[in-house]
Amino acid sequence: MIVVRMGIFVLFFKWRISTALLMMSSLDTHEASTAVRAMYTVSIAGELWFALMWVLDQLPKMQPVRRAVDITALDDSLLPAMDVFVTTADPDKEPPMVTANTILSILAADYPAEKLTCYVSDDGGALLTREAIAEAARFAKLWVPFCRKHGVEPRNPEAYFFSTGGPKARTVTRDSDYKGTSWPDLARDRRRVRREYEELRLRIDALQAGDMRRRCSMADGQRGTTAEDHAGVVQVLINPPSSSTPQVGVDATDLLDLSDIDVRVPAVVYMCREKRHGRAHHRKAGAMNALLRASAVLSNAPFILNLDCDHYVNNSQALRAGACLVLHRDDVAFAQFPQRFDGVDPADRYANHNRVFFDCTELGLDGLQGPIYVGTGCVFRRSALYGADPPRWRPHKGFVASEAAAHNKLGVSTPFLGSVRAALNHSSPEQRSTTRSSPSWFDDGTATGGEAAALVSCGYEDGTAWGRDMGWMYGTVTEDVATGLCLHRRGWRSAYCTTAPDAFRGTAPINLTDRLHQVLRWAAGSLEIFFSRNNALLRPGRLHPLQRVAYLNTTVYPLTSVFLILYCVAPAIPLLSGSASLSMGTPTTSTSSATYIAFLAALMLTLAMVAVLEVRWSGVTLGEWWRNEQFWMVSATTAYLAAVVQVALKVAAGKEISFKLTTKPKPAARSGAAGVKESLFAELYAVRWTVLMVPAAAALAVNVVSMAASIEGGRWRNGPGAVLALAFNAWVVMHLYPFALGLMGRWTKTAPLLLLVALLFTIGLLCFVLHLHML
Repeated sequence: MIVVRMGIFVLFFKWRISTALLMMSSLDTHEASTAVRAMYTVSIAGELWFALMWVLDQLPKMQPVRRAVDITALDDSLLPAMDVFVTTADPDKEPPMVTANTILSILAADYPAEKLTCYVSDDGGALLTREAIAEAARFAKLWVPFCRKHGVEPRNPEAYFFSTGGPKARTVTRDSDYKGTSWPDLARDRRRVRREYEELRLRIDALQAGDMRRRCSMADGQRGTTAEDHAGVVQVLINPPSSSTPQVGVDATDLLDLSDIDVRVPAVVYMCREKRHGRAHHRKAGAMNALLRASAVLSNAPFILNLDCDHYVNNSQALRAGACLVLHRDDVAFAQFPQRFDGVDPADRYANHNRVFFDCTELGLDGLQGPIYVGTGCVFRRSALYGADPPRWRPHKGFVASEAAAHNKLGVSTPFLGSVRAALNHSSPEQRSTTRSSPSWFDDGTATGGEAAALVSCGYEDGTAWGRDMGWMYGTVTEDVATGLCLHRRGWRSAYCTTAPDAFRGTAPINLTDRLHQVLRWAAGSLEIFFSRNNALLRPGRLHPLQRVAYLNTTVYPLTSVFLILYCVAPAIPLLSGSASLSMGTPTTSTSSATYIAFLAALMLTLAMVAVLEVRWSGVTLGEWWRNEQFWMVSATTAYLAAVVQVALKVAAGKEISFKLTTKPKPAARSGAAGVKESLFAELYAVRWTVLMVPAAAALAVNVVSMAASIEGGRWRNGPGAVLALAFNAWVVMHLYPFALGLMGRWTKTAPLLLLVALLFTIGLLCFVLHLHML
């Protein structure tokens, strides 16, 4: 089907260009010739670009792979040690309670406690975040044994006790692993743990209130710790288990009977890297690299799981599934999980679930060199992040760089260089996967902690290859795509891991303005990569040809907005000029118009057939596919266009792109089911105007007015070309419908019949105004 459509493309453009040349040669006046020639040129260029982008999007999806993981085949003794990195930056936009729940879900995961370490990076250096994490660490000593005893899911306390808009609480019993004596025992323990969790919420709320008072009471001009100026801190909040043997016992608070339960809790380390004014910090990528170095001299686990602070572990065996995929082949650098979200409105108005990408595009890439890294829910092989090549491309199996070369690339810390050598020089995959490659970090905690603090100083990376060839990549706000691209270019592969239930779940912005700012960041970062040294088209490497095509598509897609916005506002030309003959390069004769419509119908039919095939093999519903198409139009006429402008200013004038952190929703107040639902979706109806909305609002207004003028003046009866113009207006309005709902705010709660009456009244009013204007 793709080949058929490409053949239609060739025939269409051959006819289109020849017809345009004939049409332009027959024009009489110089002024008309110049205007029409310009419109035909822009129109054909836009159509060629749209065809190219469709081809770039389809080619990498021709070999989809769906992997199944047999977790039971991997014994606990073969499981690799794993470090989990959790990043947060601003307690105002990323509530500490959300971060605490994510940490608790990690600590309660079905993974050996002695092989798991949770690192939390607080990039804002907020005392509130540090204290909230300490409170969560204390509660973990009750929560983790409770989860082990009863096998509850999900192991995020907020989602388990107060499930709203997410997965329902469930109890999972695997074979004879259930440790409780009866279901009444579960109900009794659940009440007691829930009471303790509600007290934890109250304590963290009190910390937030005290933090607000502390900030308000600071004297003007007093220098204090700020998000951009603070010292580095590495603090162990929970020590790792002293033995690999399960430790059973009774809970210290006498709340639960834990006589047969392993009460060990994985280690928790709080990290805040040093930041000073005038120094480049490189946003999330800099924080991740600081975590990579600090963890290397502490636990140095061979595998790393990267999670955002709002992405909790929804399936307690997700860590095992990720480890299985990375262990399966020694050239797999990372295993990416799909992103799933709680709290999204039932209609998913702004396509937050993004099913077409996660369930279609990523599966297609898994048949090539592997899926794209998307920033969270990803299990990494530590050695790949140190700039090492895959084993098949490595002339020497270990770390053989000279001392001077190692210092130039990795920095001057001798303990850190020793940990890198230990991570790369293991002799066998089994040894590399099951052992921690570092000194016994808690035997000499003071010395090792001091070395870890030195590794997170703001000057450690000066003159090194961090962010260029090592760790997470710098130079773009989408460090995830750039990092995955660099790993694939070295010859590494990646794997896509889907589980049931979902491995991880997070939150997504349901407000239109927040969603557009999120898409703006992604689009600007993608274009930054295209105009950087990491350009997928020009940079040599070991990329599969179709993988290179996929990365090219990922980094140039925002440029589509330039042509699309011209098409969307083109109906204003005949309205302003008063001449229907001036249009966006569409044929004006009846014969040419009929041929154009025939080609267009053939292209749309093949597009629909390809979409149906994608929906069938990927499991995406037609409704999800249509919402994705609608929000693509909304994004292209708003955020993508702004991204093009921002990157153009950066390339031409060196103006850096601003970074706006996405606001995470706070846990809803418990005031009854109706109140929870109302507060959960309140942001959906909030209207916060932003300049990003101007182009889309203009396109929507132009096409509505053009429809009204065509209907009122009867122009739609003037042949196939007029009908095509009216259909195009309707196509634009249908795609921008979610944007219109976002502008209407709470008015969208009105009954659909009243909305239809209001729309018909608006069009009738426009027709009447246009009729008076013509008189």
